Order: sequence, then C-alpha cells, then structure tokens
Amino acid sequence: MSPTSESTAYKLIYHYGEFAGRGEPIRMLLHLSGSTWEDTCRKTKMAGPATIQQLRESEELEGQPLLFPPTLVDLTTSPPTALNQLPCIMQYLAEKHGLAGTSLLERTRALQITMTWNDLLLGAIDAFHPVNWHASYQSQKEEAQPFIEQFLAGRLPVFLKFFEESLKMNNEGTGYMVGVSLTFADVSMLNMMRGYQGSAPEHYQD
Repeated sequence: MSPTSESTAYKLIYHYGEFAGRGEPIRMLLHLSGSTWEDTCRKTKMAGPATIQQLRESEELEGQPLLFPPTLVDLTTSPPTALNQLPCIMQYLAEKHGLAGTSLLERTRALQITMTWNDLLLGAIDAFHPVNWHASYQSQKEEAQPFIEQFLAGRLPVFLKFFEESLKMNNEGTGYMVGVSLTFADVSMLNMMRGYQGSAPEHYQD
C-alpha cells in the first residue's frame, strides 16, 4: 500500500538498492498486514547505516537503542518505537496484525522456525561473502567457492531437514508451517526457498 505522510504507520530502514535482502520478509509482512509504510532508504537514497545515524542524532526516537539495518520504526506508538533484529521485527508485526498463530505454542513454533531460518541466512552470508559481508558476491566469488561447497554439503541439509520435519509435524505437511492459517513462519520459508533457488539453482534442483 502506498503510504502518505499523514497515514504512514511504519518506516522500514534497510538499504536503497533494489535487491531483496533481509528487508524483503519485512516488506512482505507489511504488505500482508495492509499497513501504510515507507521504505525509507529507497525513498531518500541514503545508505542504511547513515539513516540509522541520522535517527540517533534526531529526537524522533528519544534515545532508543539502534543497531544495524534492518530497523523498523512503528509510528503508531507514542513515542515511536524502534525495533532491531530481523526475527524480532517479524514477530512484532505478526503479533500486531494476526499473523503470529493462535496459541502460545503456535506463536513459539513460528518464532522458532523464523530464528532457525535467520541462523541459516547468516551461515549463507558467511559462505557467499567470506571476505567482506558488505561487498558483492561477484567481487569475492573465487574466494567464496570452497566455503559455498562446504555450506551446501554440510550445513544446509541439517537446516532443510529441520524445516521439512517442522512442516510434516503440522497437519502432515499439507498446509501451513504452523497452525491452520498464514503466519510469519511461512513468510520466512518463502524467503528461504527464494534465496536458495536464486543463489544455488543447480543444488536447489537436486
């Protein structure tokens, strides 16, 4: 939903490039929630860390702790609330907008799946960006190859088995990751599969 200055409920601070990255699952949840929101760095063309520093220096967040992008600012609270860490942001949005599960157990399992996906994501970043996290994969492709091979052969299968077993445990794997309706765990899995297919297509097909 296109935000306006009067009705914007959230600001997402990530990076201004057109790549998906760790901002994408947050964008998906914001879209699913029907909220009005601003993709701040894409709007201003400012780098994520510079935007975070600008927030630190402003009085908008009243000294709230800030870390690295992605960061979500909830403008519906007084004062506005800043949230860091991808799984926490996803859980927060899901809880506010009915996408977290209907019981304590469902909500906990959704968070477990999302945190496990985040662990996998960090492992993939280490493998594909072994020299510099902030540099492109293409700039370190040669150095990354042995790390990628080790990751795909050893680390990834362990996580895939966990996700498959989690899905099977819920209604024999015929529906959602958790419960009987869409949750942020499903958003996590969609992003995991898209990233897996895009970064290692041959391995994905196997």
